[in-house]
This record gives sequence, structure tokens and C-alpha cells, in this order.
Amino acid sequence: MTNPLAALFGQLVLSGWIGTDPRTGDDIAFLYLATPGDGSTGAEASEVMPLAAQALGLNPNAGTMTEKPAADTHVTFTPDGWIDLRFPNGDGVQRPSSPEWRTTAEQRGEVVLALTYLPMDPLTAPEVHCDRSVDAGQFSLGLIPVR
Repeated sequence: MTNPLAALFGQLVLSGWIGTDPRTGDDIAFLYLATPGDGSTGAEASEVMPLAAQALGLNPNAGTMTEKPAADTHVTFTPDGWIDLRFPNGDGVQRPSSPEWRTTAEQRGEVVLALTYLPMDPLTAPEVHCDRSVDAGQFSLGLIPVR
């Protein structure tokens, strides 16, 4: 099955980890959406990722946080336990999930989605690349409900 999002945005990299919620100090699940830094997308991350943010109902301006994305944007889980980030148009991006990530996401009822506007080097950990994107102001964040 081909991914219809690939036609819109090129190749996307989805990663996840457990981090600290700056609002409460508690654990929260993070999702990270990026384009690979190997040139395989056919477009620049700075062009593609604002479009992806807009498609998810997030503010596409760099350095922003959206607390309420488009109504149909959400995270769910496939029957075999994969994370499924759903776009309002019904398309989705999936990746394997650890039991800890899933438990944290379901208990909190939301995840933090970070989109980077910088291409991701394949040798850099997603958390490190996310920090670099935030430091450079080249990101968009959103609180995404879990259904």
C-alpha cells in the first residue's frame, strides 16, 4: 500500500519518546515528525513541514504551540500496537510503540507532537534534533488528543 502522505510531503520520519511535561513536571509522550536530512524528500524541510503542520491543524509558523489542533487530528493505536498519527483528511503516519509510551499516552489522554523545520540527520537522536530545532526556533508543537 502506498502512503498518500508521501505524495504530499515526501518521506516523513516519525519517532517517539517519554519526556517531561513542562506544565506539570510529569511524564508525557512525545511524537516527533521530521524529514530526513539525506535529501530523499525532494523538498526542503523548511517548505514541507509547515505544510504538514497546517494539514494537522497546527499553527504552521515557526516557534508556535497549538493547544487545540484540527478536530480530527488525533493519535490512536493499530490492533498490533503501532502509534497511528491521524490527519484530518483520514491519512495517517505510523510507527511501532513501546508499552511504556502507549501507557503514558493513554493515561494522559494527549501527546506532544513536535514538527521540526530542519532536516533530520540520520545519525542524530530524535530528542537531540528536537532540542536543536527548538533552540533554533524552527519547530511547531501541538497537543494531540489520544483516542
